[in-house]
Amino acid sequence: MNKKNNSKDYTKVAITIDLGTSFQKGIAQIYPDGVPIVLAMEPEIADLGVESIEYLSNQLVQDTTVWIGIGEEYYVLGALAKSMFAGTSAIRDLKYQYALPKVAAMLWLAIRRLGVKNPDIELYVHLLLPVGEASDGQTLRAKLAQNLKTGIITPTGRLKAKLRSFDVSPEGAGIMAYRSRNVNINYFQKSIGMLMLGYRNASFILSHKGNAIKAESTDLGMNWVVHQFVERTAVGLSKDDLRLISALAETTNNNFDALRFLSRKTKIEEINADVELFCRILPIVRKEYCRALWRWLRNIAQMDEILVCGGTASFIRQELTEHFDGEGIPICWNGGMELPKYLDTMGLGDRIAAILIMRMVINMLRAKLTDEAWETLRILLNDKFELGVATSNRFLDTMNYQVIHGNSS
Repeated sequence: MNKKNNSKDYTKVAITIDLGTSFQKGIAQIYPDGVPIVLAMEPEIADLGVESIEYLSNQLVQDTTVWIGIGEEYYVLGALAKSMFAGTSAIRDLKYQYALPKVAAMLWLAIRRLGVKNPDIELYVHLLLPVGEASDGQTLRAKLAQNLKTGIITPTGRLKAKLRSFDVSPEGAGIMAYRSRNVNINYFQKSIGMLMLGYRNASFILSHKGNAIKAESTDLGMNWVVHQFVERTAVGLSKDDLRLISALAETTNNNFDALRFLSRKTKIEEINADVELFCRILPIVRKEYCRALWRWLRNIAQMDEILVCGGTASFIRQELTEHFDGEGIPICWNGGMELPKYLDTMGLGDRIAAILIMRMVINMLRAKLTDEAWETLRILLNDKFELGVATSNRFLDTMNYQVIHGNSS
């Protein structure tokens, strides 16, 4: 008598997540032949009572309607959290504190966006946390695995899955690892620093002859600039106004008209006066921000080269370049990697570049890749090869196979 084969046919989903305080970002893909997609969600989160969840359950399910039930605790995330429940980005809290509901929300969003219909799912998750919080990964893994086993409540029902892999890396470490594979820079003979400037903080990693010997973090992110700009202009701006960050970023392209929309005045002459004030204060704030960064870096370490990444780095790109040129320290943006255009579907630019290296390629794969695979990656990205979907899938499939089959239990 033949025995029935009861083995399940699992859908494998690989996802890499950055719990940013300006945007939650990630890249997700169905293995083996799915097209990688970029995920982005507003960072706000609010805890809710079960009555509010019952109300939300009767609303039309959309990607912006993200709410999660974990045990007896309920959370709403993203645009809905801010618009309806006065949620915050929890910028003063450790990212780890709200990591579980935020990761769960990104998992639900990824599965929904990828169109997964199979209820039998295996997850391969890679999470980026600040330097001082990366050690909390094992605790988070255990909690996530247990809740995925019992089921996480979502707008489309209980999300159950097997957590096959869960890795945590410090912010920016992937770019350092990518740079180390470039044989032309003598990485293992130098002291190389990695500076990542995000919204909440700045992180720094120092590698000396291939060994990571220092990792530090400070509160000098774009939030510092926003706070100082609002305080010094003193015309009723709000630090929580999402338009503020984009308007400040536009000024790097000499588009100072973007500042006009920040004014809360109604008369033309008063709006013009505000714009003049903004244009006078912003350069001062930029200079003070850069001075603070230079002081912090000067007290950390000396280096032969510095790698720079993060959305805030783009805001002060000219200042960073001039400073390190003056110090005689070569500067390398994003470890020398260019983001494939087909992946930047949401215009996140440098903010998603580090995720591509760290989460999709480097730390999940570095222990598994052959030198030949690394050389292929270097050629594809450093030579700015226009990655087509078919090319990228074949390349990523080869590497994902090594991760998934190497870590499966």
